Amino acid sequence: MNTDEFLCNQPLTRRHVLKMSALGAISLLATSPAKAQAASALPIKRGGALVHADVFNFPSMDPMTGAMSANHLSYTGMFDSLVRLELADPKTGEQKVVPELAESWEFTNPTTLVFKLRKGVTFHDGSPFNAATAAWNFIRMRDHKLARKTVYFVDMEAAEAVDTSTLRIKLKTPNAGFVRNLAYVAGARVPFLSKAAFDKNGDQWLQRNAVGTGPFRFKQWIADDRVLLERFPDYWDTGADGKQLPYLDSVTCRYIPDPSVSMLDLRAGTVHLLESVAAKDAATVKADPNLFLMEQPWAGQGYYCGSFNTEAKPFEDVRVRQAANYAIDRAGMAKTLGHGMATPFAYPFWREGALGFDPSVERYDYNPDKAKQLLRDAGYPNGLDVTLLVIKREPEETIAQFMQQSWATAGIRTKLDIQERLTTLDMVAKKNFQAYFWRGSYWTMVDPDVVKMFIMCGSQNNYGQWCDRDIDKAMNDGAAEQDPKKRDAIYRRAFKTLMDKAYMAHGILLPMMTAYRKELKGLAFNYHMPNLRAAWLDK
Repeated sequence: MNTDEFLCNQPLTRRHVLKMSALGAISLLATSPAKAQAASALPIKRGGALVHADVFNFPSMDPMTGAMSANHLSYTGMFDSLVRLELADPKTGEQKVVPELAESWEFTNPTTLVFKLRKGVTFHDGSPFNAATAAWNFIRMRDHKLARKTVYFVDMEAAEAVDTSTLRIKLKTPNAGFVRNLAYVAGARVPFLSKAAFDKNGDQWLQRNAVGTGPFRFKQWIADDRVLLERFPDYWDTGADGKQLPYLDSVTCRYIPDPSVSMLDLRAGTVHLLESVAAKDAATVKADPNLFLMEQPWAGQGYYCGSFNTEAKPFEDVRVRQAANYAIDRAGMAKTLGHGMATPFAYPFWREGALGFDPSVERYDYNPDKAKQLLRDAGYPNGLDVTLLVIKREPEETIAQFMQQSWATAGIRTKLDIQERLTTLDMVAKKNFQAYFWRGSYWTMVDPDVVKMFIMCGSQNNYGQWCDRDIDKAMNDGAAEQDPKKRDAIYRRAFKTLMDKAYMAHGILLPMMTAYRKELKGLAFNYHMPNLRAAWLDK
């Protein structure tokens, strides 16, 4: 099923109107909450237990401090935020910012952002959602020592309640991408936690329990296995039938690290929704009449997004990092691992169409001879031995084996250190690695401000933990500039520095792919993350 067909089968849950503020920043006002019937005209069925599967584990129920950084369906089911992204144009991948717990917003001056909040919203523990609680969540996101997205909020001077339904955010400098970043589920999205639950139980309790305002409330977490959610009967939003959302009775989010197992479960009907579909399984999904494959090229997956430990040998030398880049056979990787869906891709985070992408910057095209020369220049005439840290799951292990063979052509002899995912994250945090890689989306299509978390000094998601003040300055200058053309020129500085210094290495690009059974209706997405608030099962 293509994206146009997907959109035609979705129920509309709310109409929105865009307007421009005097400063040129977008504010958005929601009209009446009247619902439109699904285009398919199928009668919506309430009830049902949906089962979801993903390759990512659950490190914590606190979305602000967990390693998943709220980028998991269970978190988005339990926690609302102020705004979210919604697909506006399936051909270009353009995303609109639409309301969630904020009914409207505007910049009253270049550094002051005011949100008008939805009234009558309650947390799962019965406590009220209001501007004071929203402000507390923003400050916690900025100040908590374990928060994973502090880089997005270091320039937030204050978050304060003007009254019970008005939240004011004061920034130290203007930030043109701030609202879009807040809307993105893997960006600066603030998932609102109950302050009453925190005050009663403490910070540690939130590691194992969740209290939000989302359509589903926390029921149980079985470590290394699954999270169980149940319908929240007092959710603030209503469906096409005029009754409270969600339609589903429950959601089970399963952790299945082996994609072949989850694919078998999807085809058997014991799983309804599968994220992170492997390229090798795309043809299988397309050929199955009971399944749909949602391709999201705007959220392309980078397979082999690598970082180097630049504070230790041998990758403290830029020539070694450049050699490692020249030694990646991206065309071979796309052919071997892409199953007809991948393209070679040599860029860090940026892709065509994003602000700051510069096609004139020299790429690291596959050139083993040039890699060998760089190694000789760096003092390694006979090559060198390195260790590549790998998550114990597929397709990471297969990708690592390909990298091992590819690097060998330039004399980079590679040992694979294969560890469980949480162990690898701990090793990276302690800088106990030489090279490490992951899979990731190309976030700059939301706004370049989103990638601060991955490339700025001190950010926990800067996995190489390198620090380049020129990149920091470019990212901050780009955020402060309002003119898109000027922003583009500024972000090109960060892009060029990333390429020239070879802080990272990249392999291939595939569309993000989500598979689900045809009986699942009403599925929406925040950029790439499934949203189940209006989903239902036709069975």
